[in-house]
Amino acid sequence: MNSGRESISLNRRRVESKFLQFKVMPEANPLSCAVRRNLVWCAVICSILLIAAVLVNGKEQSAEPKSGSQATPRSAEAASRKSTEVATPKSNAVALARGPVVNGEHFTLRQIPDHQQGGLPVCVFTAPEKWRDNSQVVWNYANHSSPVKMGASAENPTNEEAFFLYPAAEFFALWPSTGYYQPGQNVGGLIFAQPMPPAQTLLAFIQQVRAGNPKLQLIGSKDLPDLPKALQLPPSQNQRGVGIKITYELKGKPVEEEFYGVAYAVDIPYDGPQGRTWQKNWGLNALHSFRAPLGALDRRRDVFAAIAKSFRPNPAWQQRLAAVNAYLAAEFNRQLQAGYDSIAAAGRLSRQISANNDAMIASIDRQLQATRTSSSGSATRSSADKFSDYIRGVDTVDDPHYGTSQHAYTEKYHWTDGYGTYRNSNDATYNPNQTEKGDWQLMQPAR
Repeated sequence: MNSGRESISLNRRRVESKFLQFKVMPEANPLSCAVRRNLVWCAVICSILLIAAVLVNGKEQSAEPKSGSQATPRSAEAASRKSTEVATPKSNAVALARGPVVNGEHFTLRQIPDHQQGGLPVCVFTAPEKWRDNSQVVWNYANHSSPVKMGASAENPTNEEAFFLYPAAEFFALWPSTGYYQPGQNVGGLIFAQPMPPAQTLLAFIQQVRAGNPKLQLIGSKDLPDLPKALQLPPSQNQRGVGIKITYELKGKPVEEEFYGVAYAVDIPYDGPQGRTWQKNWGLNALHSFRAPLGALDRRRDVFAAIAKSFRPNPAWQQRLAAVNAYLAAEFNRQLQAGYDSIAAAGRLSRQISANNDAMIASIDRQLQATRTSSSGSATRSSADKFSDYIRGVDTVDDPHYGTSQHAYTEKYHWTDGYGTYRNSNDATYNPNQTEKGDWQLMQPAR
């Protein structure tokens, strides 16, 4: 795996296994490269991407790339596995939100806090109760096209089992080439690079994050067309799931790890005095991996899958992100109109916001609160209400007795006799009318 030639020939060493037989799980939820196509150069670019707080540098440009990559689920973007620990074991677990039991593992809910935005949770996910979770959310306001990177992990303290969520690998290219950007240059949070096939891009990423591990071997790769649906990513053209399995040694012990990502490619036209040009935003979203002792991953797959599909974004943080993105775009354009070149504008913008971060957050919060107040009369439940339910581990259902009632989300079907008595079950065929007196009704989720 040390040469570009070997990496291009991924399929020569393909091995069929359960890893290569990905099954769609409709209930799943998200989990946020060079001209010569040389994998060594790709690893350099991925290394640049994973440094979350790098200011734009390089020669003066006449145009800035447009942000247009897909929104990561959950979010989804993550910092590297070297991210700073922000919590002691289980300290991110949310009280009263005990999750399901999978393979004998009791799951608990964890939060990923955004300390730069006042500690607001970015999202929540579940992991085995005894596993240690780490996370990091890093803002760089000079990266006006992609200002935030998020990383998270959950690791079993008793062995090598771990789940990792990584940053989206975000790139852009221009046609025709203008010569303004250098390969590998960070421009507003996107890396300038010519498109590569998804498997090569993922392999380059793996080489970067697992560099230095002894006996690193590629086991196989696979196109996964159903992966975007399984992760409930927003539908988009040119989505394509990809997976790669590797083995290596970790502290002298053999381990296996599977990496997954969803490739995207978005073409954005520019119309100007010289005619139409194109920017292609491309890369990998939903980057995550499962690691286990060699030979153990398949039998623990249900545990890893339960973590991966448990991520739920916080609607309040998503609104904050949208507001920050709009603010950055407006301020960046204002700097350009004032006569600053793009690099200087990005630098000034970053310094100004860093110096007045609290004021910016307060202003955005006031705007968001005003928006929420104006829409508070709606009869439907908001996404924030549903997020609150998830944190507390409940389902809110329409109840003919109380209007609405809440029940543990660990059971999917909730019945009532209309007089405050309930029956809850995970059996889709269960019907208390068949065994009990009364007129039992299956309650529907409140909307």
